Amino acid sequence: MIEPLPPGRARLIGPYQLLGLLGAGGMGEVYLARPAGAPDPFGGLVALKTVRADLDLDDGFRIRFRREIDAAGAVRSPHTAALVGGDAGGRLPWLATEYVPGPSLAEAVIRGGPMPEPVVREMGAGLAHALADMHAVRVLHRDLKPGNVLLGADGPKVIDFGIAQAFDATQLTRTGVVVGSPGYISPEHVNGSRALVPASDVFCLGAVLAFAATGRGPFDDSDMAAVIFRIAQGEAELSGVPPQLRAVIEECLRSEAEARPTPRQLAGMLLPVRESRETFPWTEAIRGQLAAHAAGARAVAEAAAPSAVAPPVPSGAPHSGGPALAPTPVVPVAVAGDRQGNKGLWIALAAAATAVCVVLGAALLPVLFEGDGGGDDNAGGAGGGARPTASASDVARTKARPAVIPGADAGHTGDFGAAATDVSRKPTGWKVWSAKIENGSVECVLADTSLVCGGPQRITVLDAANGKQRWRTEPGRAGSGPASVAAVIGTTVYAFQDGALVALGLDDGARKWREPLPEGAQVTDSVQSDGVLYYATRATGTGAARIFAHRLTGKQTRTWDKPWGDPADEAELSFADGRLVAVGDGVTVLKGADGARLAAIGAGDITCRTPVLKGKELLCAGSDGLTVVDVTAPQNRRSVAAGVDIAYRPAVSRDGKVVVSSRNRVYAFGLADGRQYWATYDDGDGGLNVSGAPVMAGGSAVVMGEQGIDAFATDSTGEADDTGSSLPAEWPGGPGARHDPASVSLIARGDAMFLSFGDGTVISVYAP
Repeated sequence: MIEPLPPGRARLIGPYQLLGLLGAGGMGEVYLARPAGAPDPFGGLVALKTVRADLDLDDGFRIRFRREIDAAGAVRSPHTAALVGGDAGGRLPWLATEYVPGPSLAEAVIRGGPMPEPVVREMGAGLAHALADMHAVRVLHRDLKPGNVLLGADGPKVIDFGIAQAFDATQLTRTGVVVGSPGYISPEHVNGSRALVPASDVFCLGAVLAFAATGRGPFDDSDMAAVIFRIAQGEAELSGVPPQLRAVIEECLRSEAEARPTPRQLAGMLLPVRESRETFPWTEAIRGQLAAHAAGARAVAEAAAPSAVAPPVPSGAPHSGGPALAPTPVVPVAVAGDRQGNKGLWIALAAAATAVCVVLGAALLPVLFEGDGGGDDNAGGAGGGARPTASASDVARTKARPAVIPGADAGHTGDFGAAATDVSRKPTGWKVWSAKIENGSVECVLADTSLVCGGPQRITVLDAANGKQRWRTEPGRAGSGPASVAAVIGTTVYAFQDGALVALGLDDGARKWREPLPEGAQVTDSVQSDGVLYYATRATGTGAARIFAHRLTGKQTRTWDKPWGDPADEAELSFADGRLVAVGDGVTVLKGADGARLAAIGAGDITCRTPVLKGKELLCAGSDGLTVVDVTAPQNRRSVAAGVDIAYRPAVSRDGKVVVSSRNRVYAFGLADGRQYWATYDDGDGGLNVSGAPVMAGGSAVVMGEQGIDAFATDSTGEADDTGSSLPAEWPGGPGARHDPASVSLIARGDAMFLSFGDGTVISVYAP
């Protein structure tokens, strides 16, 4: 997304006219720009990166900046974003690279799902050639990650040479400082090597390819310390990677740097025969994203009249060629010289570096920008890869819009993230609206600009901006059960209807394929993660229950199915960290890759209504608070919120707060320590009359009640800090109307909320 220029922002930097903001961090900004006075409004577009005007820049900073410009300018490659110019000596140092109108790899996978193997191979070969071209002029990238790969119409482009350095410039690196992004760094980074080697970039590329193929990094873990330990010990998770591609990636991820292939060897392993192509073989979903990015840039350029002001002459000679300098973190880490220490030591060392994603070092050029800046396009990429997990459930922290909300949250944590309060994130042209879907209760997910709803008879798709119906399916046959949305990935809706799993075009509802369910089977629950759909069925008559895994993206196929012996009528499924958790009268933990049984809790041993899965912790709500179960060792249990009769599904924020509600009060606790942060006031007269599960929207807990919607700041202490409340005019039934909580659902997005009710009413209103 290209945002308007901030108020007071100068319209010229160096010889360039600024058009719009691509991204911003704590120390700098990235703009879409063009040469000032250019007659062609679309000619010469660049991504221009500069530092904040209020920073005090010393001579050492400018020397490091110039060195990095020189290093970037030395690289000539069709697979990098070329350096166009730069000036380290002016009042505001700046650097301009070619503008690539396309998504980052992180954004593309998050929005469109994992890539098919042929596309991964073609893209990987291009990235390998990019590394070869860098290494040929003695430049290392040192922070290759999904957010630093842009997908252009002619293929992938590597960006962010902000922490690249010449092989002989090791004096810029201090002992004990690790430069890079957790989850996409090499063992040499973790072990504190003073001079990285070209093979370090190859290791990072292997991790990037695993992400492209599965939607997850090979070292992803909910615990940052565990990420670093797994990298150091070579514990890569590659179960979802196609076998032949997996063999190549394993070579890249070898612990010993000398055992890894060179970039050119890797290119040959990925693509033994390189065909001549007029266009790069991106998927339809990616081509759609490319078109959207190009259209956005064109609209901004067209709207901004060329500047009539003569451009100032840069104080430093501009450079041409080479890649971009983009936002990236520097990671201070306590490192050990001997990597043979035990796991406890490694985790302790890694834990000392918990600031790994946010702390910026003061000694290197990377201090230019903070993190990924949350930008799009050449701003460093949506999703960034600076976090250990790039799964869809982590997307709300980035500029990229997730493929599905809330279906992307496979653990049912109810967290919509910062996007829920960012006004720029709601659909273009959005306004308050109300719609009615016939035949009763519906449940919806938000997919880009479409609200996709399953109901008693059919799938209905509404325009999220105005509530108008876009399309709907024909009603299912009698007795086949209600229709439900299983997932929306890219431009495809996956749904259960009329006794089958079907794939439908998001734009027009056209059927792509249909796979019948087992005869007489009814789907009781489903969850999607990383392009794989897990669903539970129970046969009418016999009551036999099974759990299935079905790959939706790439080569569509049923991966595995297993009998489920729990006597409960229905299974509730959750997924996190490669584990599928099925909750009924008991709890069953399965390995997502093959359905192997990992652990179980017997029927009747635990009460677990409305389960939530946060990493390896299963939150089981009951009449006396939460029981928190370690699904890797189910005998390990603890209690949170004792004494609270929890009526609805809890919500868990990314910073570890869990919000629970009874029928008339809402509470916030620390998940790790059980500390109570706040509670709503009990006035002795029914309190809030809570009518549905809370959700997390930015820094607020949002709760539905009989009197509308309330929001409470999650960082409060004591009595809840009510940040707002509203009773929309569209509230079905008017003030005080009661609604069955089981039939009310809420989606938060960009200061707008989408609610569906048991009578088929769907409304979109402003958040409180």
